[in-house]
Amino acid sequence: MTRYYIKQERQKQVRQNGFSCLYAPVVAKKTGACYPCGQGGGTMEDREILAGSVLFRGLEPEEVVPLLGGRREEYPANRVVIQEGERVDRLEVLLSGAMRAVRLDADGSEFLYQQLFPGYLVAGEVACTPRRTSPYSVCTLERCTTWSVPVDRLSDPALPAELRLALLGNLLHFVSNQNIRKYYKIDALSVKSARQRILKYLTAQAGRSGSTTFTIPFDREAMANYLCLNRSVLSHTLKELEGEGVLTFRKNRFTLFPEKLSGQHIG
Repeated sequence: MTRYYIKQERQKQVRQNGFSCLYAPVVAKKTGACYPCGQGGGTMEDREILAGSVLFRGLEPEEVVPLLGGRREEYPANRVVIQEGERVDRLEVLLSGAMRAVRLDADGSEFLYQQLFPGYLVAGEVACTPRRTSPYSVCTLERCTTWSVPVDRLSDPALPAELRLALLGNLLHFVSNQNIRKYYKIDALSVKSARQRILKYLTAQAGRSGSTTFTIPFDREAMANYLCLNRSVLSHTLKELEGEGVLTFRKNRFTLFPEKLSGQHIG
């Protein structure tokens, strides 16, 4: 898996070069094939994904993509797409596959920020900052395709003013959503006990889905990583909560029971 490969590379670089290498690119370079996006925004599947992306909210990709240009890129599984410390000058919409945004510590251990699925903007908030320097790495979990365009293209005076305003407004919407996601994570990590942390995260996910039955974007290992918990502690606590009738789960699908939650101290 990508995270283990990067961990080994980080540990090797620390041994050889000291801690200064932590902000240098890892050895695993991205190896993506790229080619111009066809007229009308690529294939039908591509257009459907782009239409569902926040960047194209309220817009028609088959009309906008030819004006923006951009290109479609392919990445193999287990590759680094964006390296920690790399400058991000492009907006990249994930069309297929899955990616992970991670931060690596000095010992090579991984801190999971977010898992990305089709329709997500890859490091879009980084491209909106003045320095555009990524504080994390983005890695593919499987074969991925993306559509990308230079971020400065969105403010190009050659584009119709109405389109520029719509795209920049959508980008602001995306950045705002990212801030809310980070708030939910900080809120979950603000409590000390594993039980409270798990329940805070799951109740937030239930609220976002609008249902007490919902699916989270993580497997058990990724969920433990995201909540900064040991995997065995996470599994043990989930089984305890299930035994108490607070929730049921199968893989990454959960059901919460509000009448039982009311007696829990979530924090």
